Amino acid sequence: MDVIDAAHKTVHNPKHGGSTAIAARMGMSNTVLNNKVNPNTDTHHLRLDEAITIMEYTNDTSIIQAMAHRLGGVFTRVDEEATQASIIMTALSTSACQGDIMSEMQQALEDGRIDCKEHDALQTKIQDAMVALRTLSVQIANHCEGNNNV
Repeated sequence: MDVIDAAHKTVHNPKHGGSTAIAARMGMSNTVLNNKVNPNTDTHHLRLDEAITIMEYTNDTSIIQAMAHRLGGVFTRVDEEATQASIIMTALSTSACQGDIMSEMQQALEDGRIDCKEHDALQTKIQDAMVALRTLSVQIANHCEGNNNV
């Protein structure tokens, strides 16, 4: 998804209160915010600090995920809690994610090609696996004895 499309979708999501509620929390008019996230408007632009504020208010990271995707990377939110049980559960989750990817891949390739819908589904499964692996990495690092600065 395009970064501006992600911002537009986030701001206009009724689950987050819509653009009116977000604009009020940001101290700007609804019209200005709507213009800043409108993919068809070239006169107003969303600043980086405003994008971060929107993501903090909505707890929706679609904007930064779109940025990371455009740059060939991924954004993952990581649970840093590291108990032995949480590490084991995260490790099991990474294994399950790999199985989900393979299952999705098998279904996608049944007709010998991967269409756009199948591509998107595969990308979602792969993103989920990367989040699980990154979470596991951080949890293990935080659980390491004597490691106070990870």
